[in-house]
Amino acid sequence: MSDQHNDTAALLAALADGLPLVLRPYAELGVRAGLSESETLSAMRELRDTRAIRRVGASFSPAGLGYQAALGALAVPEERADEVAAMLEALPNVTHVFELEDRYRLWYVLVAPSRTRLEIAESEMARMAGVADRYRVLPDELFKVTAAFDADGAPDPGEASVAAGARPFDRDERALVRLLQGDMPHTERPYAALAQTLAECGYDVDERWALEQTQELHESGAISSVVATFRRREEPWRAALTIWRCPDEPEAAGTMIASFSEVVHCFERRVPGGMAILAVIEGESRSEIDRAIERIRIAGGLDAPRISYPVREHARAPMRYFTEGD
Repeated sequence: MSDQHNDTAALLAALADGLPLVLRPYAELGVRAGLSESETLSAMRELRDTRAIRRVGASFSPAGLGYQAALGALAVPEERADEVAAMLEALPNVTHVFELEDRYRLWYVLVAPSRTRLEIAESEMARMAGVADRYRVLPDELFKVTAAFDADGAPDPGEASVAAGARPFDRDERALVRLLQGDMPHTERPYAALAQTLAECGYDVDERWALEQTQELHESGAISSVVATFRRREEPWRAALTIWRCPDEPEAAGTMIASFSEVVHCFERRVPGGMAILAVIEGESRSEIDRAIERIRIAGGLDAPRISYPVREHARAPMRYFTEGD
């Protein structure tokens, strides 16, 4: 039992760096963990069967695929928060919905294939919710927006800022992206399995093509890594909205604040008396968020911010790219 536990621990540690982008990734993963390829595959299947791991798949950058990501908020009275949050959760392009102790009570992350579609979707959301007062973070106000999260709630390590224009993707590449959003096959040659699935759907591709295209997506930044998504924690990650007054040099302050890994969204906003930087800061607990805020304050020599603490996280889900109807 101890050896099995140690093997699993070693495998999980090796998975932290992502699945190697090679023809036989589980063999190379096994080298990292001190296991054979067959032992690695067996352990991976065990982790899946016990639901310790939900999936092993690509983590995408919206900007790298030509998508636009936006952070916004609706001024919803507390008594309507559940109703409106449920409406937002049901929309396929809304990846996150969280509730804060703020005038703008419900915040969301929205992803769309173009800026025009993004603006149309935001207007339609406000209409459906019956909300006239909403806040939109504009592209020129952004320092950082991370819109791609894994299903366990951990921020994607790649920062996805607004796309200036990614290269077009052909039919075969779009089909591969759709497959990579799912679970990587737990076989010795997973890219052969991916290619076979595509071939059965009428695509003229092979194993080498599937691997090389995945590698190219990684090199271009469209894929940050192929990672394991672990079972959702009992206590989800929490986010607080911080407002930092900085009338003198908002650009310098925004760049500094955005550099902290705990900051998942950062943008500037005009407030009475000047400018402010708004930052959404994540942590596993309120105390962890408070410690991150204090580190940011000390690093920037800033005054203490106004903090809107979280009430509830209503939704967190990965975006589905290149789906029918995009």
